[in-house]
Amino acid sequence: MSSHRQSRVSADSFFHASPSDPLSSPITIYMISGNPGLIGYYHTFLSLLTEKLKGQASQQAKNHAFQIYGHSLGGFELTKSARSETKYYDLEEQICFAQSKLDDFLAGSGEFPTVSDKVPTARPKLILVGHSVGSYIAMEILRRHRERSKNGASPSVDFDIVGGIMLFPTVVDIAKSPSGQKLTRLLSFIPQLAVVVGVLVRILTALIPGAVLRSLIKFYMGSPTDSIVDTTAAFLKSGYGVQQALHMAADEMRTITSDKWSDDVWGMSNVKDPVTRLFFYFGRDDHWVAERTRDEIIELRGGGPTMVVCEEGLPHAFVLKHSDVVAKKVADMVWDIVRD
Repeated sequence: MSSHRQSRVSADSFFHASPSDPLSSPITIYMISGNPGLIGYYHTFLSLLTEKLKGQASQQAKNHAFQIYGHSLGGFELTKSARSETKYYDLEEQICFAQSKLDDFLAGSGEFPTVSDKVPTARPKLILVGHSVGSYIAMEILRRHRERSKNGASPSVDFDIVGGIMLFPTVVDIAKSPSGQKLTRLLSFIPQLAVVVGVLVRILTALIPGAVLRSLIKFYMGSPTDSIVDTTAAFLKSGYGVQQALHMAADEMRTITSDKWSDDVWGMSNVKDPVTRLFFYFGRDDHWVAERTRDEIIELRGGGPTMVVCEEGLPHAFVLKHSDVVAKKVADMVWDIVRD
């Protein structure tokens, strides 16, 4: 029997693996979503990424096996038990939640246990992919991983983070962005915005028929795919998802301020320790990233990561209609990382 896991997609998770040598570990691509943190929004994107990586494999000098994993952030899970206690996660708790899901996955436990009679000989390699605030979470996972390694701490799972891909990243001064300024002003007038809006949404979704709700979602979101409509409807009807999203967003405004990371996290260090290969893909006129903030990041940190500003008009919420284009770009970045 060889080491394997069954590919599976659910409302709260995504997992797909390509066949691999049982004595070598496939490269794990870990997707960390933005806010709202439902992995369902990324199902199409991750499926397309799987296809792009497979399609490009024959063009590479060395073949690699990949496994792609993602899970909804805390408080956004749609399949949790009705008896489970409602908890609202702030940004720090989301970082810990995402780290815990990753550790369980790489350890071969949790929702995707490994079936194996052989032990892989190589340390697992990991590529983090973060979207929006998921990029901030990814950078924090990278920072904490490097600190544990430097301090000689024995982590529950030993792995190497070889790359990071940050899509439309909100990693510095999110409150200075156009949408961040609006949300900050709104929170100053209504400090309990998450509670107020959460209650209103629960009342409205209880009164509005499902077909009408879906029609409203299609109209408001510009006729996205059925999977996006289904995910949004489930999110609105989940009871506490909207309140979780706003609770987390308010904490993002307080937490994502000045640059918190050292040169080695940014991949700019001259020390002997290997640095993680990073890609930052910024939008143009991104309503969650101020133009000045983006330009300052590129000026101050562009000597480390590969930083690209999109000139194709792709929106911050690319998963709504542009998953194919971004999946191709991410596949190219992944191959650049593993080729080094």
